[in-house]
Parts: sequence; C-alpha cells; structure tokens
Amino acid sequence: MNSNRRRWIRTAASGLVALGLLLAAAPTTVRAQEDPAAEGESSGRPLDGYFGTLILAAGAFFIIGKSARR
Repeated sequence: MNSNRRRWIRTAASGLVALGLLLAAAPTTVRAQEDPAAEGESSGRPLDGYFGTLILAAGAFFIIGKSARR
C-alpha cells in the first residue's frame, strides 16, 4: 500500500473517531421515568444491544490485532 493511501485512511479514521466522540458527547433531552415501580420490567429487545456491542468489540479487536502484527 502506498504512503498516500495510508495517509488518507489514517486521516479518515481519525475523523470518524472524532465525529463519534462529538456525537457521544452531544446533549440530549432527559425524561423522567413514568412509573418508578416498574423498573424491573424491561420492554423491547435488550439482547440486540448485546449483540451489537459484541460485533463492535470484535471489530475493534480485529483491527487492533491486524495492525499489531506489522
């Protein structure tokens, strides 16, 4: 891979990380819970969030491991 392409990829990756950090720190609207007694109940599909987190973590480990071999 030539140096111009590496530089472009490095710039794009750092820009995406910066964008992600900015979006994570963006202020949001906070709403109070409607029924404090129903805290134990869960609605929705919480397992999807775990799978998404697993995929993101596996991708990060893959990228870090691939770059560490060089």
